[in-house]
Amino acid sequence: MRGIVKKLLYWEWALLLILLPIFLFPQGIHGAIIFLIPVLWALRKLSMGYVFPPTPYNLAVIILIFTMGLSSLVTFDLALSIPRISMLLVGIALMFATVHHSRESSVWPVVATYMFIGLMLALIGLIGTQWPAPFDALNHIRRVTGIFPQGMPGTSEGIVNANELAGVLCWIAPFMLACVVGLRKQLWQGHAFVYVALIISTTICSMLIIATSSRGGIFAFGVSAMLVVAFFVNGRWRLVLAIGLLVTILVLFSNSNGLSVKDIVGDDLGLDGRIEIWSRALLALQDHPLTGLGMNGFRRIVRVLYPLFGISNEIDLGHAHNHLLQVAMDLGVPGLISYLSLWIISAGLLWATYRNLARRKAQQHPYYALVAGLSGAVCAGWLFGVFDAVALGSRPSFMWWLLLGMTASTHYTVVFSGIHLRNHRHYKAHSPTDPEPELEPSQSITIAHQS
Repeated sequence: MRGIVKKLLYWEWALLLILLPIFLFPQGIHGAIIFLIPVLWALRKLSMGYVFPPTPYNLAVIILIFTMGLSSLVTFDLALSIPRISMLLVGIALMFATVHHSRESSVWPVVATYMFIGLMLALIGLIGTQWPAPFDALNHIRRVTGIFPQGMPGTSEGIVNANELAGVLCWIAPFMLACVVGLRKQLWQGHAFVYVALIISTTICSMLIIATSSRGGIFAFGVSAMLVVAFFVNGRWRLVLAIGLLVTILVLFSNSNGLSVKDIVGDDLGLDGRIEIWSRALLALQDHPLTGLGMNGFRRIVRVLYPLFGISNEIDLGHAHNHLLQVAMDLGVPGLISYLSLWIISAGLLWATYRNLARRKAQQHPYYALVAGLSGAVCAGWLFGVFDAVALGSRPSFMWWLLLGMTASTHYTVVFSGIHLRNHRHYKAHSPTDPEPELEPSQSITIAHQS
């Protein structure tokens, strides 16, 4: 029995992903997640002696769970909050399940699955989004294929929001780009078909970000793509990229003087609409600093208690159009602090992992490409969240938690696991999906870690 439980927990991340479509759409099943996740955590406690694998995220996540429970006590409509609560629990469980699997085996199966799911989400977005001009020709794909003739289940008016799609793809496209650049030798020599498929997937995700016409999404992806490329070029070219980025930003700001506030942001709300929404969110935060408005409560309460004068009532405000303000609306200031901590910890882990790999001259190792991809995805997600948001607990938010899980797993493997790396100037072709190679170190750097 103990062996069965350990096998179940080993594949917990895959089990949750398989069950995810069942939990996403049928409204009545959301409550089942609230009971399933604690059962899995109890099994881990009984079989392994701990609920969560030790990671730098643990304290912040525990506070986040506590604030989620606190906010559920004050929510005005629990039925409105349960879908967000359940998906937040799934995301947290996925993060810890990814860490557990990676320490028992390898992070690469999760990496491959993450990119596959990313491609599937991109294709769903391709079919389910109402594409604006000049990309409105893409709308013919939905009519030709006949998929989801009644509209996309679980979406507003059966249409995938283009801005939200851009935000999700910002987690995916930079990650894929880093794998295309950093794993080209290993994949091309050993798995050419996989590499070609990866190039096509990266192109699809990148082009769809542009097709959404989301200014925030395009800007976030552009900056993150430069960051990814900077990992693989020397200091001189990094300076060129930095100067190019600065010039691009200056050009955008100079041209924005002649544009309307709507054109600057690129949607119906515009910058004026966002400023009005942010002001109402700050008023609500002053009134409810400890608990927020309850998960998913802002979209209803803002119309009643903090009316908007410049935004039509026909527009459904699914979030506060800023990821920090939205978390504050859902979970209050304590939840905002824990959420912000997750971002800061992620940046610190990625920086420490990068420095460790650079010191060991392992820039050609597959984990270096993984760090580049994770850095680009985290950067793009943060930048996109300045003017928009993929709300915590929304349907696609589980991808963000997978990113955190891979970040913690990569940091542990490189810095603490004791795996030896070498200078890969003549690296033998090796697929990331293969078992971890036993490599001779270029310099002996093995750090013991007590979990």
